[in-house]
Amino acid sequence: MALNSQRSKRLPPVRRGTIYDLYLTLSDDRLLEYDIDRLVFEARSPYQKVQIVHSKSLGNLLVLDELQNISEADLVYTETLMQRGKESYTGKEIVILGGGDGGLLWELLKEKPKSVTMLEIDDVVIKACSQYMRSICGDCLDKRKGDNYEIIVEDCAKTLAHMIEEGRQFDYVFGDLTDIPISPTPHGDAWDFIRLILNSSMKVLKSTGKYMTHGNGASCPQSLEMYEQVLSQLCVPVTFTKDSAFVPSFYEDWVFYQVSLK
Repeated sequence: MALNSQRSKRLPPVRRGTIYDLYLTLSDDRLLEYDIDRLVFEARSPYQKVQIVHSKSLGNLLVLDELQNISEADLVYTETLMQRGKESYTGKEIVILGGGDGGLLWELLKEKPKSVTMLEIDDVVIKACSQYMRSICGDCLDKRKGDNYEIIVEDCAKTLAHMIEEGRQFDYVFGDLTDIPISPTPHGDAWDFIRLILNSSMKVLKSTGKYMTHGNGASCPQSLEMYEQVLSQLCVPVTFTKDSAFVPSFYEDWVFYQVSLK
């Protein structure tokens, strides 16, 4: 049949049995083969499988539970998340939820903020990235407290709850956590967590503040629409804008949100 077909294409075989996984997926589950040539770091934390692999085209790449997170070639991810050149962070008070790779913290510190508090649950990620991802995090993960920043290793949801009780307010909250889930409906544990984080973040924002986060791939419009529906149902009314950028290690356009109180 193949010989008589007017349309045929010879595809390369899937390589099996390698000591590191060459295959990761796009946000809509299409399979990608990466040019990974070595495993740099691997450990299982209490929360997830943590790997740093080396790609010939991307440099070192952080992979969490078999999902690509950030590579040394992905500065555009961080700059789009923080809307560099569009937002001013000088003298501002900032919270980062997640962000254990240190990339966002490092870039924000260059903007001379008043303070940055990073809440990351996984100490294994922090230590691995401080050693093997220094081109994106610099030396900001080497110590847990600096002149204008602090890294707290704790569940960000619990810390946010304490901040709400204390009446603390911030100019910016960054949600650098898990992606928007791919699911048929906006229900389940992952969506419940997103709602919790969003509602808690709104309660610690100043009236002029903003919640900045990443969404998912532009190839997943249904999930993005569900997220926007969730935004319309928060404890307070909000408005939002969107931006997108092609992230090299994701091999696709990624969507980012900027959420403000009405």
